[in-house]
Amino acid sequence: MAGAASALFLLDIKGRVLIWRDYRGDVTAVEAERFFTKLIEKEADSQSQNPVVYDNGVTYLFVQHSNVYIMTATRQNCNAASLLCFLHSTVDVFKHYFEELEEESLRDNFVVVYELLDEMMDFGYPQYTEAKILSEFIKTDAYRMEVTQRPPMAVTNAVSWRSEGISYKKNEVFLDVVESVNILVNSNGQIIRSDVVGALKMRTYLSGMPECKLGLNDRVLLEAQGRTTKGKAIDLEDIKFHQYVYLILLLFTD
Repeated sequence: MAGAASALFLLDIKGRVLIWRDYRGDVTAVEAERFFTKLIEKEADSQSQNPVVYDNGVTYLFVQHSNVYIMTATRQNCNAASLLCFLHSTVDVFKHYFEELEEESLRDNFVVVYELLDEMMDFGYPQYTEAKILSEFIKTDAYRMEVTQRPPMAVTNAVSWRSEGISYKKNEVFLDVVESVNILVNSNGQIIRSDVVGALKMRTYLSGMPECKLGLNDRVLLEAQGRTTKGKAIDLEDIKFHQYVYLILLLFTD
């Protein structure tokens, strides 16, 4: 498993700490001052535009939104892309709660910010970053409520893209196949290269948490298994799936 973040800092445009959450106890608020000093030096170098700063054994990853810096510090060898994605998701969550993410909105809602940071990251590892799911049990005035909110099932079973209790009178599935053909032809009319770029777009109205199985043909896999393709299969390359797709549900048949 990749290393974990040590702390997350929210800084103003001058580098002063607005809010910070310590997750592992191996960095201090002083690290924010060192980060901003390095950031100023970094901005003086027009050739350096990457969102990563390293200093004295600590790696800082940051994003800037409006007049706020969202920065995470770590002493471990972390997956930089994963933490940067988490920081961008943090911005989206704050904007969902406060409409605008800026210094004033963070100061006015610091209690909610701490609650969100506690739920979104656990011991330095990113957890839940879906704003719609977080808003089901962390509300702006949640600290005033006496009744403890029960976490939604989307948090407890890690299905962050679907809420519990969804029900429709009529179960329906709509599937669209959108494809475009790209062909490169030389001056003699011969096809040099051709490919098809397509997408399967699905809209479902299904109650509960059903599993929908979709079968695709992959010539390479079929031939490796010694199964005939009968000239109907094609090569599937550069496939990207939405987070709700379980790869185990991909059935390759001829």
